[in-house]
Amino acid sequence: MIKKFFSVLVNLKNKEDGAVIALASAALVVILGLTALVVDVGALVLEKTRLSNACDAAALAAARELPSSTAAELKALRYLEYNGVSPQEAAVTINEDHNSITVEATRTVNYTFARVLGLSSGTVSARSTAVFGAVSSVTGIVPFGIPEQPLVFGQEYQLKAGSHDDYGPGNYGALALEMPGAKSYRNNLMYGYDGVISVGDWVETEPGNMSGPTEEGVKYRISQCPHTPRCTIDNYHRDCPMVMIVPIYDPTVLNGRDKVHIVGFGAFLLKGVEGQGKKSCVTGYFLEMNPPEGLNYTIDPNQTDYGLHGTKLIE
Repeated sequence: MIKKFFSVLVNLKNKEDGAVIALASAALVVILGLTALVVDVGALVLEKTRLSNACDAAALAAARELPSSTAAELKALRYLEYNGVSPQEAAVTINEDHNSITVEATRTVNYTFARVLGLSSGTVSARSTAVFGAVSSVTGIVPFGIPEQPLVFGQEYQLKAGSHDDYGPGNYGALALEMPGAKSYRNNLMYGYDGVISVGDWVETEPGNMSGPTEEGVKYRISQCPHTPRCTIDNYHRDCPMVMIVPIYDPTVLNGRDKVHIVGFGAFLLKGVEGQGKKSCVTGYFLEMNPPEGLNYTIDPNQTDYGLHGTKLIE
């Protein structure tokens, strides 16, 4: 099409028609202007997309370092550089509560064709804000519940007791998720409950030691570990079936089929079943981590952090 246009210009020039030449020149400026819109505006959009992606990645990575503002800022700048954004183009801001970080970037883009219109460059910018907070609702939990207590990374804790002394008459730490009964309990232990449990929910307990379903569920989870050697507290993968999400509830004395008030969630690396029959109990090592892949969850910066936390973009 352009070739044909220039052919027309040559023919018009041969006719030495000044008025037509002037009209054709004006048309050429219009074409160059349209070209500038396509090429130079496209370059602006491309650079803005690159900056947005860089800011998103930097904000999410840096939020995991909160509440340490120094570590978060360094992580943000490092991720920006990974994505081709220099420190001179960026600004990092952390809120007063140290649970949110904003990453901004601005870049000047030189024009190629728009210069014929008197425009030499344009400016694009991007902004991303990520928050860090404890998990406030989540899918995939196991039907154990532990009382609220100080939790130390790497330390072994009892997830289901071999005696009701720690929980109250008839209770050993098992929960009834969605429906009561041994079959539901075993399936939720093996595969994780597919419903959502949130902070503030009241969840029924599952009375009885449930030793048979417990042993089946625990052995199944351990057998599903795909890693060699098998996951240990010194070397584990957060997406391994041996990593379990456990509700934490407000301590109370339980009596038979009762209810507990959920106040948070913790992650534990399953160790195994100890004891036999009515004395069997389950233990695991406390972890501090982001939720495993594939789970749906929400976070709340104002929620008490029991070790299971995450980040998300809010801007």
